[in-house]
Amino acid sequence: MAVVYRGRDTALAREVAVKLLHPHLASSAESRARFAREARAVARLSHPNVVEIYDYSGDAAPEAYLVTEFIRGRTLRVFAREEGFGFPEVAMLAGRALADALVHAHSAGVIHRDLKPENVLVEVGARPALKLADFGIARILASDERMTMTGTLVGSPHHMAPEIVEGKEADARSDLFSLGTLLYWLATGHLPFAAANPTAILRRVLEGDFEDPRLAEPRVPDALATLVARCLALDPARRPAAAAEVRDALDRILAECGLERPDDELTAFLRDPAAFRAAFPPRAVASLKSCGDAALRQGASARALAFYNRVLAIDPSDREVPERLARLSRRARAGRALRAAAVVATAAVAFGGLGLALRARHPPPSAGVVSAGTPRADLPAEPGPEAPAPWSAIPPAHASAESASSAGRPPPRAARPPPRAVPPSVVLTVLVRPYAQRALLDGVEVASGEQSVRFELTPGRSHLIQIEHACCVPFVKELTADDALRIGELRVPLEARPARLRVEGDPATRISVGDRFVGTAGDSQHAALPVPVPAGGESPYEAAARVLLEPPGAAPRTVQLRLRAGGEVVIAAPTDEEAP
Repeated sequence: MAVVYRGRDTALAREVAVKLLHPHLASSAESRARFAREARAVARLSHPNVVEIYDYSGDAAPEAYLVTEFIRGRTLRVFAREEGFGFPEVAMLAGRALADALVHAHSAGVIHRDLKPENVLVEVGARPALKLADFGIARILASDERMTMTGTLVGSPHHMAPEIVEGKEADARSDLFSLGTLLYWLATGHLPFAAANPTAILRRVLEGDFEDPRLAEPRVPDALATLVARCLALDPARRPAAAAEVRDALDRILAECGLERPDDELTAFLRDPAAFRAAFPPRAVASLKSCGDAALRQGASARALAFYNRVLAIDPSDREVPERLARLSRRARAGRALRAAAVVATAAVAFGGLGLALRARHPPPSAGVVSAGTPRADLPAEPGPEAPAPWSAIPPAHASAESASSAGRPPPRAARPPPRAVPPSVVLTVLVRPYAQRALLDGVEVASGEQSVRFELTPGRSHLIQIEHACCVPFVKELTADDALRIGELRVPLEARPARLRVEGDPATRISVGDRFVGTAGDSQHAALPVPVPAGGESPYEAAARVLLEPPGAAPRTVQLRLRAGGEVVIAAPTDEEAP
């Protein structure tokens, strides 16, 4: 697309990068117009993980160029090859930074269209960082008529969303597909759709043909594998609803292994990768054990096992987890043995009594008649095993005793009813507010976009149900078929996530929402400020809010906003030139 020069801004005494558009693109009116539109759009972005644009040539300049910040470092692909991440969770620090950059870009209406490791720069020095570059470049290139005539696809086939391969317009969900390919590569070291040539790669993309990341790298957590698979869904509607959903899912995965401040952790890793990798296992093991122990105390053995398995994936030599697993296994075996003994005892008593009662109803030929005096020929035929006699057809206990004594046998005990047949599954209906974007049973999606979700639970084991919506905290509950029989119907109002607020402009600008100070513009530029959706509105998931901006040296300004749970809002701080 361009040749890039290292330059110097003499007015501000700083190094810059100058990207000069190739003449065959600069001479095209359509390319220049699109270049100008993209430059203006991307110049609005202000995020620590996005390469900043300082200036551009303007529409009338003889040559078309961009001036951006100069990144001293290397591409993410080179960094991964030369330094490496060591653990999937450590690699997700980079993935989380990219997801956060997309949240900011998409909220401003900017689509990247060409995410790949070569477009991610790793900056070194006093303030190391990860920077996403070249927003909108694929859109500029796609406008060139000569390139279109050759039939050349613009972008990397390894990371291209299937809808783009099919010639459709890219949108935010296309970026999420490409992000999914990067997460897969970061976690496993392999590309999901690798093949011998571009044609074979694109065929695999269009068929959704990729190996489960847990097979490529056994240390990949289940939650991460599920997230990657959702990002790589062929149907854009089945991908996460927004980049914020991906970022928040990565936050949960990282927090479970002790990485609760991902921005600071990424900075520490980039500053000294070897030291960070060496310190990570004991931190992660301690945190995961704590999560597993907490799950056990709550009776969530399946979740506890998942945490303990992650411990052994990170540190196979750990001695404490095998002891916990052995105790858990002995407890489970004892519980199963007690349940089995109870079932056998109940069945023996019930069927013993049932057999005596049936014999009393159908005595041997020498008895001649049943206790009620009805001739034997008048009785219905004895049902076979496919059609067991209904309980109502079995005579009462006193009739059985009378006929038994008439045959010279002692009277049997009163017959008990047969055990009730165990149903193959029990249905639990969950009514969700606002609705379930995804509903999962034991990690498998069973519904999407529904307000009433039916879960079919198999008796004899614990199940994990999970309900997700981009605006809300996931609802997770472990229960059994017996619990479902007792509950019948469950009403779940999902807990709203805070909205996220960024303020562009002077970093010293103070921000208050309602009457509460929430931070500065600089804080929000480093990481979006969480702002709870005000209560008392028309919906617990969306409400109006008043934001007060107080920049130093300028008049305060009040902004009325609509805050949506889980959504992000970007506003500009007033300058000293703006009137109150």
